[in-house]
Amino acid sequence: MNMLSAIRTTPGKRRSASGLPFTSQRLVEEWLDASLLLAEDWDGLSPAQREEILACPDRDLLLSRLVECRLLTDYQAGRIDAGTTFGLILGNYRVLDRLGAGGMGVVFRAENIRMRKLVAIKVLPFGPDHDPRLLRRFLTEMRSVARLQHPNIVGAIDAGETLSADGQESVLHFFVMEYVPGLDLEEYVHNNGVLSPAKACDLIHQIASALAEAHKHKLVHRDIKPSNIQVTPEGQAKLLDFGLALSFSTAVTEPGTILGTLDYMAPEQVQDAHSVDIRADIYALGGVLYWCLTGQAPFLSKGTLVQDLAHRIQSPPPSVRNKRPEVPNELDQIVARMMAIQPEHRYGTPEAVMKALFPFLRPEMGEHLLASSRSAHDGQPASIAANGIHQVLLVDDDVSIRSFCRLVLQTEGLRCDEVDGGLAALEAVRHKNYDMVILDINMPDVPGPEVLRRLREDPPSPHLKVIMASGTPNSDLMAQLLLSGADDFVTKPFSVMQLQARVKAALRLKEAQDRTEVLHQHLVAVNHELELALGARDSDLVESRNALVLALAKLVEHRASETGAHLMRMQAYARCLAEEATRSSGLTSQLDENFIDLLVCCVPLHDIGKVGLPDHILLKPGKLDGDERILMQAHTLIGAETLQQVAQNHASSGVFLQMAIDIVRHHHERFDGAGYPDRLAGTAIPLSARLVAVCDVYDALRCRRVYKPALSHAAALQVIQEGAGTQFDPQIIKVFLHCAGQFERIHREHPD
Repeated sequence: MNMLSAIRTTPGKRRSASGLPFTSQRLVEEWLDASLLLAEDWDGLSPAQREEILACPDRDLLLSRLVECRLLTDYQAGRIDAGTTFGLILGNYRVLDRLGAGGMGVVFRAENIRMRKLVAIKVLPFGPDHDPRLLRRFLTEMRSVARLQHPNIVGAIDAGETLSADGQESVLHFFVMEYVPGLDLEEYVHNNGVLSPAKACDLIHQIASALAEAHKHKLVHRDIKPSNIQVTPEGQAKLLDFGLALSFSTAVTEPGTILGTLDYMAPEQVQDAHSVDIRADIYALGGVLYWCLTGQAPFLSKGTLVQDLAHRIQSPPPSVRNKRPEVPNELDQIVARMMAIQPEHRYGTPEAVMKALFPFLRPEMGEHLLASSRSAHDGQPASIAANGIHQVLLVDDDVSIRSFCRLVLQTEGLRCDEVDGGLAALEAVRHKNYDMVILDINMPDVPGPEVLRRLREDPPSPHLKVIMASGTPNSDLMAQLLLSGADDFVTKPFSVMQLQARVKAALRLKEAQDRTEVLHQHLVAVNHELELALGARDSDLVESRNALVLALAKLVEHRASETGAHLMRMQAYARCLAEEATRSSGLTSQLDENFIDLLVCCVPLHDIGKVGLPDHILLKPGKLDGDERILMQAHTLIGAETLQQVAQNHASSGVFLQMAIDIVRHHHERFDGAGYPDRLAGTAIPLSARLVAVCDVYDALRCRRVYKPALSHAAALQVIQEGAGTQFDPQIIKVFLHCAGQFERIHREHPD
């Protein structure tokens, strides 16, 4: 019986097994009904834990036990104990902890009761005696954040209100935002010390990108400060708290009102917060950059508020180099320009700030990047190695986007060409082999999706990667583009880190595909040569090689307490599956008789790396724990690296050893990229390893282990079929289903 049902008895029967009154049961039931406790968490406790909780003789002990069992947080328990539970449930959300407070409300960590997704909720208590302007500002913040979709701005999720049940007409207005883990920038600097110029510029560059998005929607934040910038553990900066945001078209602030944090406030905002524009945010962002580099606010207090206000209006920006002489003079000048007293002397847009900061985003900073920029503008690419350089075509009608991408990618050793439209892009790919095209969706002549279609219908070069870019994110459109052949997409404005990550991931995939293609062609060529060269006089050598492979594989068997029948089955499975694959239209061009013979010869070596594992891992009778599983997975690397060393000294056996290395290293990769050791995905996994993976899993499912029974043929068939497209190549699974009956026969004819 569900324990929630078990405690919902009639009042006259509310007694525990020990005969104690059901005070705890009554409270647990009330809290479950109110969703202060969640039924699924309660049902997840053991019977003994539930019985112990229900037997608690007093309220304090009951709350303490619920916290220990993680059904409540300390914050929730404290609110319940104080009798202030109003506001712990806000619509579909359950408040867990208090994160902070400001002039525009209190922020809590919460979770969606149904989805169990963590969120942040800002709450504004509002009653008849409150200033209605507070509510208008709160609603303005909600609507401002809802309009903004940007990776460096906290995202809006939901909004609502909760009425008080005490008859006081008080209302809790709330809006729900994404929960951003990490520290705010103020805490981040306090904990880590002053930041390097590269790190500080990276974070400020991200926030400038967020301000560019806000500016595009005619918003001025008006409260840029370190505590309103959250830094995730991955180094992503998120701009928070649009409670004081000013729209160019509407205003809540009365002229002459001072709003914002004085430490970072622009002089014109001190005088009149109603009349400021985006340059006030740029001033404040300059102050935050000063904070990152020095650990101090730009201006120290002079005494009274009036004195501080007067000082702010007249004081020139402080020098970073007075605090840190090692900071480049060029960066000090950028801070000074961002914080110029007169708005017209500052950078005019966030994009201009981003461009100014760009040369300092990497540790090597200035000269190399500036030289790259000058060379590119002169029409000459930066000096890079002549061989092995990836060629990238940048297609966008916005020259600033192309320049940004070029500067980022040239620092990664890539060579970039630029065109401003779809027709020019199609012409460029006809005259030069590119590895990647970064393609804007919206262009005046030929739209990006049409260019993508033509590139896929008539590929100009093998394995060309296409990354789509758009300033108007639309998940349905992006999904359609991926189905149409795009390899990835980025949403403008994107950060240096985002662009680098997407490009590197796509090029790694291309390199893997190119290597596979080269290996395949090499294998076909070498096999053909062997076919012509090998005669009767060489057959003894082949037989000797095969015998040595089996002998070596049997060493692993003896250590792992396996049987010789396993190797015989694996060879038979591999031949059966590969021969059936030659009749598949999608695989026939990649398989021939020599490939199959090599595969059958190499497959006994698939677990050779286990010989290097310690006994307590290899011979453990039960399931492995997490750390042990990591050690076990290392057998793929041990085996492959051993064979690689052999291959270096025996070039004449290169084709045979390369296939053996591919099988040993990659037979535990998954088609969806979640395998090990290299997380290869799709056809980037060598064909030999994809074939052996199916054979190995089938045999493992059919064999009994200490920690699991043997499965029937039908059950093993179902498990493997369900793994098509995730664990296994779906094309190979189709082949396997055609010859599955032969797998059953092989397993029956070679029992352990």
